[in-house]
Amino acid sequence: MKSYLNRPVVLVLRNYLLIRNDHIEAMFQAGLAIHLLTDEKSTLDDPRYASVRILAPGASADELTEEILIALKKTGAPFAVTFYEMDIVSVGQANARHGVTWSRPEADRIARDKSLQRAHLLAHRLPTPLSIRIGDYSDIDAAMAQVGTPFVVKPTRGAGSSNVELVDDPKRARELLDEIRGIAHTGAEHFYDNGFPETWALIEEYLPGDEITVDGAVIDGKFVLAGINTKSFPNPPCFEEDLYVMPFGDAEAEANVDGLMQRLVQTLDLQTALVNAELRRGADGAFRFVEFSTRISGGHVYRNIRDVHAVDLVAIFLTAAFGDTEEAMEMAGARHPGRVATCIRFIYRTGVIEENSAGYALRHPNFREYYAINGRGDHVWAAPLGFEPIGLLAVRGRYDPATHPAAIVETALECEAELNVKLRPFD
Repeated sequence: MKSYLNRPVVLVLRNYLLIRNDHIEAMFQAGLAIHLLTDEKSTLDDPRYASVRILAPGASADELTEEILIALKKTGAPFAVTFYEMDIVSVGQANARHGVTWSRPEADRIARDKSLQRAHLLAHRLPTPLSIRIGDYSDIDAAMAQVGTPFVVKPTRGAGSSNVELVDDPKRARELLDEIRGIAHTGAEHFYDNGFPETWALIEEYLPGDEITVDGAVIDGKFVLAGINTKSFPNPPCFEEDLYVMPFGDAEAEANVDGLMQRLVQTLDLQTALVNAELRRGADGAFRFVEFSTRISGGHVYRNIRDVHAVDLVAIFLTAAFGDTEEAMEMAGARHPGRVATCIRFIYRTGVIEENSAGYALRHPNFREYYAINGRGDHVWAAPLGFEPIGLLAVRGRYDPATHPAAIVETALECEAELNVKLRPFD
């Protein structure tokens, strides 16, 4: 990434800065004067930030928009950026009001609500599962009858597949919908910032095929692919994500996915943006959009894309956002088809954490990084009791198409065995 020495930019990350540390570091190494808006007080002493504004607890999305506008005017930054799902609407609205011509707040609003996503995909004839909106309990029986069993119950907003479950029992469906409705009422984790929505859950057709996560950027209205991760879900009926593996390794399917992403970008009228989407194969083997967003994946995905494909999505986006679109396109065009293999292992546990660190895995030749999300004394739950991983382990190795992805998955499991992760049962 070229140097933008002392050029100001407003970074909005209310939560989960740890797993976006690489994104932040890329901005710092580019010389940017980063003005951070966050909930996390631990950032106050971080020298990478030119300034830090700690937001009021429980601030709504509209209140956050006003805070961003104040920061943009105060710092002279040309735009704000976020890598956090729950902040994309506020950032998009603030950028548009600040006069950023490439901002698309309507696309951000659609991306933050799965019911709006489904309506958009259907309106533009993009492939997506059959989905029924739930806004009242009287809708449930008709929805289940229309979709058929088994079906997926999910909130319209959320993160990390929390409260998403494959269901074949109406009683369990109602229990799960009660949980989702409660979350929508509380506004926990910034999922539902601006009040209780008309539609708060979905009942959807189940797609039995493999799932992928696609990351890329939009430069001058054109989608450029960065990386595709395949992933596993080891604990059905819960959608507890695990084992993100690259490279994708199927050139024909990659070209098909690239085309679907280009169509999506055009329907959203994106000009300069980061884009992430999850697609899943149906029984017919064709990919359908499960969800999409105007941001990129957090944590190791960004780093692993750099390792595998030699492209830096943060650098590409910022270069385009500052107006250097030709250079951004050159950076994206240097994408390697796959120089190494990578895998992210999600570490889930239930109990009280006593130790959670990389341990001897640091000495493994294929170890890349371990983010210990929770610390000593924290209470954690794996599926079906909870969905938040206590850590994220990343490894990399040689890419051999003949043994991929089994070889890199085996490497991840070897490294996991060397982690210093210990828990005790709840008292």
